[in-house]
Amino acid sequence: MDLSPYEIRLALAFAINAIAALGTFMKGIVSKSGAIGGFVVGFLIYFFTDWRGYIVLVTFFILGTLITKIKYRDKAEKGIAQEDEGKRGAKHAFANCASSLILGIFAYVALAQGNDTLGMIFMTGFCGAFATALSDTSSSEIGQAYGKTTILLTSFKRVPPGTEGAVSLEGTFAGIFASLVIALIALATGALSVWQGVVAVVIAAFIGNTLESVIGSTIEKLPFITNEVTNFINTVIGAIAAIGLYMLFT
Repeated sequence: MDLSPYEIRLALAFAINAIAALGTFMKGIVSKSGAIGGFVVGFLIYFFTDWRGYIVLVTFFILGTLITKIKYRDKAEKGIAQEDEGKRGAKHAFANCASSLILGIFAYVALAQGNDTLGMIFMTGFCGAFATALSDTSSSEIGQAYGKTTILLTSFKRVPPGTEGAVSLEGTFAGIFASLVIALIALATGALSVWQGVVAVVIAAFIGNTLESVIGSTIEKLPFITNEVTNFINTVIGAIAAIGLYMLFT
């Protein structure tokens, strides 16, 4: 029996993400909830954005995981390392990927209706959200590991590494470089189709990352604003900025 393209993509989305979820859990890279959450997010992103969008997700996950491990023991001794030995949980998966997933669905619908222009606009937002999330992770982890001077953007006062909302020159450049890497990967796969999209995504990630630092030092002090809520807001800002800049540049 011949399978339709729809059924083939559905089968691939299930198989690839089942293997990835089991493998990362067995290797101790993600927690049990992270494996389940990662499977759900990965399955949906593969189905709605095909392998092009999925490669962007995988790039974000691999680089984010590796960067988190940099000088982990030193950061743990200072009490600023990510909890659970850096293992990703479901809350991390949904906080960092929810906005990209929504935009991926929008892109799928637009492309299915033959609106390639709108589809690419949504895919630029998709990539912008992931670039912003990776930029945030990179700037935080590299800044904590190598940052010589960390300050708060709201007061420009020097604070210890790991302070919520603190930024460093080293972390800032790491975040910009990380967003450029993910944007170039997206261009290579076709998730982004033009160089203007790369520029829009990198600038958007910088905007989102900068505003996240302000949010982290202000409203994140409220009891109901967790780090995951901040991360989600961060990706939404990055996605909106990427869409706006892409439309401006093209």
